[in-house]
Amino acid sequence: MPRQISIHKETTHREDHLDPLLHPTYSNRFFNLLIEMSSLPILKLPDSAADLVVKLLNFSEKIKLCICSKRSAKIVERKQQKIQKMCIGMSETCCTISVVETLFSRVMNNYTVKFYNNPQRLIKSHRNGLYCEVLNPIQENMILARRLFETFVVDECLYIICVRDKKSENLKKYIKRIVPEDYNDILFEGKRHWEGNTDFLDTDEVSFILETVKPEARLHIGCTIALDFKHENPFNFKSVRYSDGRWVTMDVLKSSKHSDTICLDHTNFSCKDINEYIHHWVNSEEDLIRNLGIGVHRDLEFNEQELLNNLAFAAFQCQDIKHYFIKSKSEENRKFTFALVSYNCIKRKVDIETDESDVGLAAVIFKHLEDIEEIQKLSEVVEKIEELEMKCLVVLEEEISHTEKERIRKELEFVVKTKNLIETRLDGIRSQWKEFLKNIYSGLLRVAGITDTTLRVTVTSPSNM
Repeated sequence: MPRQISIHKETTHREDHLDPLLHPTYSNRFFNLLIEMSSLPILKLPDSAADLVVKLLNFSEKIKLCICSKRSAKIVERKQQKIQKMCIGMSETCCTISVVETLFSRVMNNYTVKFYNNPQRLIKSHRNGLYCEVLNPIQENMILARRLFETFVVDECLYIICVRDKKSENLKKYIKRIVPEDYNDILFEGKRHWEGNTDFLDTDEVSFILETVKPEARLHIGCTIALDFKHENPFNFKSVRYSDGRWVTMDVLKSSKHSDTICLDHTNFSCKDINEYIHHWVNSEEDLIRNLGIGVHRDLEFNEQELLNNLAFAAFQCQDIKHYFIKSKSEENRKFTFALVSYNCIKRKVDIETDESDVGLAAVIFKHLEDIEEIQKLSEVVEKIEELEMKCLVVLEEEISHTEKERIRKELEFVVKTKNLIETRLDGIRSQWKEFLKNIYSGLLRVAGITDTTLRVTVTSPSNM
């Protein structure tokens, strides 16, 4: 049997005549998919034989067979073929569906169907894609998407909805019409703020999107948003990303609690502002945002000193990205008490990822951060004791009364004894540095081995504090 198989068009079944995808206006475009090999009337075969044929087809051929007709899709459906990812793009003039098969996060196979009207140039189909000129791209795309969902087991689905040049009621009708029920990720694509502010989403329009999208989805609004936008809960999703986050204030950010992932690509925040939020996270009595990405204001340079001002941290560098480990003060009512802060110079973004403190390498670093905090506090006490010791010596030298001098000597002895006890404790903490260094290096080497990453570690020794 030939490896590649063409399929005869069956025109006797009433169901195929009613299929919108096979409307004669479109010149039987789906049957032009037929592969130029030997012919096989698959729709006339017994189920067992047809199933064997489907089993022998490759990924792209199964997609093509599904597209041909409802009857051929039913044959593919019986195999319960899995699709790792399907990406569906919607706009008035051009819609696409890309189906992807992956292995260990690498794309192994893909197939794309594109519907368009009024094309600027002639687009030819190819082995891994089909381009169709149609009257209504949105309708055709929705019908095909529904068929693919019915035929295959889809793990993940991304919807990309273009909202450029759509306003108020037109925008709402458009979104209501095309936002589906089955999706994991949804992106609303429009003009970015650097393209000009003539086309932006106002409070009413963004609020409508937030109320339309299901909370368990990962939402990305890739449009310019009015600077006066306000909403009582703009981050109430499994994951939410705003390409334009200039409307977000520090009060809005601090008020968000128990959110999973928030990303703000472009904001008005400086490193000093982000430092304020990190202090808020450190001092909070409850868990806040699990993972947060904040783009630094485009007109400002990254300032490491401002970002880490008055924070206890350990640091290491992996390639061009610096990472800072920070712990929260309160652990009683919090699950995620350990934070990894990093700055990506290419994206100009600070990422704050939080985790549990007793997991793997995090536990080792968390213990070190506790030591750093204790050293800072004890060092401050030692400074005050040394100041008190100097004052006692000055008073002792000036005092004439023997009784008073004896009292001051006893106080001075107590002060010196206290200072020695604290310094002994400090030495004890610092003596753990070698053990910490051994543990962190072995942990990082395990990470480097698993991820095939070269690590350069730079950490501050407690002995220098």
